[in-house]
Amino acid sequence: MATNNQVNVGLSGSSGSGSFAGTTSPTFVTPVLGTPTSGNLANCTGVIHTVTKQTFTSTGTYTPTTGMQFCVIECWGGGGAGGGSANSGASGFIWGGGGGAGSYSRTVATSATVGASQSVTIGAAGTAGSAGANAGGNGGDTSVGSICIGKGGTGGSGTLTGGAGGVAGTGDLTGTGQPGQGGASLLSQVVYCGAGGSTSIGGGGTPATAQGSGTAGTGFGSGGSGGFTTNAGGAVAGGAGTKGYVFITEYI
Repeated sequence: MATNNQVNVGLSGSSGSGSFAGTTSPTFVTPVLGTPTSGNLANCTGVIHTVTKQTFTSTGTYTPTTGMQFCVIECWGGGGAGGGSANSGASGFIWGGGGGAGSYSRTVATSATVGASQSVTIGAAGTAGSAGANAGGNGGDTSVGSICIGKGGTGGSGTLTGGAGGVAGTGDLTGTGQPGQGGASLLSQVVYCGAGGSTSIGGGGTPATAQGSGTAGTGFGSGGSGGFTTNAGGAVAGGAGTKGYVFITEYI
């Protein structure tokens, strides 16, 4: 006796009768895109859903964004200022030394390391050396707690020596700041000197090309240039450095 093998298919829950007897249209489910809020996927750990940032240009407190798993912290120390310049002779030139740039530090920190919050200190800009053979002020250290520290640059001297860049600070990756350019005392040959040190996010003050005070740095962490006197034009001041900076990239 032969067997009639029939397949009963009911679409969208219809019972149907006979082969392929469904009479209703299939129901298509629209996929939902986005971050799961329930179920097994929502409970996955170690999955990065969002990348965001926090930046600091003034002293304050770093409070991690809710759900932060780890972050990358970057610090730039404050830049040193340029030195002032004494009055030159009747046919001479004098440049004060340029200020050194702050150093850069970078570190990766977990949420456990950061904790509820960390104090943020932005390194102060070096104060311009006053008129005469006077050194520029040093830049201050920039820090996020003790996790990451960028060191301040040294001010240029009023006696031609450029300031040292910030020494290596604290972090997974640390570097020294660019030193300021030395000044000069010349009788007739003009060679522009005394530029401030630069950072990756700030340009050092450029050397003066005419009688006058030094030029302030730009951006963050850079050094100011030294003052420039010529032909007994009178003593002048140096240029100020720029303050430090903190950039934190958060992975949530």
